This record gives sequence, C-alpha cells and structure tokens, in this order.
Amino acid sequence: MLKFLYYYLRSMRLYYGFVTATTVLAGLYQWHRFGSGTDSALHSAGWTLRDAALLAMGFFAWGFNQIFSDWCDRKEDAINAPHRPMVTGALKPLPAFAVSAAGLAVIAVAGFLMSPWTLVFLALGGALNIAYSLLKRVPVLNCLVYACAISCCALFAIAGMAKRCPTLDEFGFVAVWIVPVHFLMCHNSYYKDVKGDRAAGVRTLQTSYHKYVAELVSIAFVGLAIFAAGIMHGEGPLKKALVILILAIAVAFQCSVEKMKYHRATCFNCQLCVLLLHVRFFAMTWPYAIASLIAIPLLFLWYNDEKE
Repeated sequence: MLKFLYYYLRSMRLYYGFVTATTVLAGLYQWHRFGSGTDSALHSAGWTLRDAALLAMGFFAWGFNQIFSDWCDRKEDAINAPHRPMVTGALKPLPAFAVSAAGLAVIAVAGFLMSPWTLVFLALGGALNIAYSLLKRVPVLNCLVYACAISCCALFAIAGMAKRCPTLDEFGFVAVWIVPVHFLMCHNSYYKDVKGDRAAGVRTLQTSYHKYVAELVSIAFVGLAIFAAGIMHGEGPLKKALVILILAIAVAFQCSVEKMKYHRATCFNCQLCVLLLHVRFFAMTWPYAIASLIAIPLLFLWYNDEKE
C-alpha cells in the first residue's frame, strides 16, 4: 500500500499542480475584481474558504488526470521517460485509475454543490483533454486544444464562485490572457519529447520543422506577454520585477533546452507558466507567485531522475 502511494504521488507530478491552481486563481481574481463588484483582490474580505476549496481542487486536478495521461502516453514515454512508474510497471493502472476517478469524483461533487455550472467546465476540460490525446499528431492544434482544456480551470472557478455561467467578458478574459499562456507551456514541453514523439509519429513544431521555428514561437509568446503587461498596467517596481523574472526564467529555459538539460527546462517551463498567468494581477498576488516559484524547484528535488 505504501509503495503504491509512493509511486502514485510521484506520477501525479505535484509541481504541475501550481499551474492548474494558478489558473483557478486567475479565474477567482477576475470574478472578485470585476464580477463581484469588489475593488480589491486577495486582501478583500470577499475571499473565503470557498476560494480556498476551489484552489485546492485546481491543485490536485492535474495530478489526478496525470495518471490517465501517463497511460495514454506510455508508448512515447517508453522512449522519453522510461523510468516513469506507469512505464516500468511499478504503478499498476487499474488501482491508479480507481484513485484518480475517486479524486475527480470528489471534485465533481464539491463543485456541483457550489454550482451545477462547474460540471459543465469539468466535463468540457475532460473532453478537450481526450481530444488533445487524439490530436497530438497535428502541430499547433495540439497545443491549442491542450491550452483550452487547462484554461477550463479558470471557468470552473468563476462558475463555482458566481453560481452561474461565466459572462462573455469572462470568457474573453480566459481566451485572451490564459489560453495563450497554456499554449506556450504545451509548446515548450515538446522540446524534451522530440525523440519519443518522432518514434510515435507525434507531429509538433519541434519534430516537423527546424528547431529555430519552435524557439521563435517560444520567444514570441513571452514577448507578447510582456508587451501586453506594459499596455494594461502602469510602470512600477513590482511591474519591473515581473518583467525581469519573466525574462530571466525564459532565458534559463532556452539555455537548458540548448544544452539538452530537459529536466531542468521542465522546471523552468512550469515556473514561466505560473508567472505569466500572474501578468494581469501580479501587484495583488505577488506573494503567491513568489511562493510558487520557490515551491516548484523544491518539489523538483524529489524528481532527480532525468528519465522520469
């Protein structure tokens, strides 16, 4: 039992939990700032245990779903990450599926008690995740479908707080600010999988074109995020610190890719995604952002195997 729990937790890859939790946080911030009529964000009295529950759901949702993803990707992982528990057989699929299904069921029930609308976006995220697995051989579209799937976390949060379907403005916020960040994260994650993706017939920009094409896309998305931050927000010390952090992590990621240090690049990619998600509301959430940037590499210390 303890061995099963150990390998299950490793397969959850908890450092990615900060990605989905931050996506939930973005949805919560949007609702508190604009949907509820409050004038402040995280320090507002409007933030309650309900918000904390949604954040917790967002954090663990990635890990529960990762078990299914590892099983679907086991062919590529046999080349790219042969030491993963699902590939080696250390984690048996059926009991792992049962735990993940139970965890997702708890999230579904808890979300439903907050608002039946949450089930719509939970189901939509699951359907898009399945579509992503089927469309991994289509360059660009694979990243877009993945981005839409993870972005459902923000819509789930809004529905849970507002007890209604998100408005057009809220859908627009997700489409303009959150989907591009997750597109970039998915795109950046493909650098480490080139060998296995080619063997499995998965087409990405990294496997289909010269590496400079993929790198140009990575740089362009970071540049657009910084440009958007400059348009939407005034200059200030926190804004400058945000830009410096984004640039530093983006450079560290590209350097790691060039040196084929893909395990390290994964850590930087996760940090970059979390930080870019904070672009619009960094002034209000910077303590959480910094805490996430520290927690992610600390969790990575548990994942010291490049082949996992």
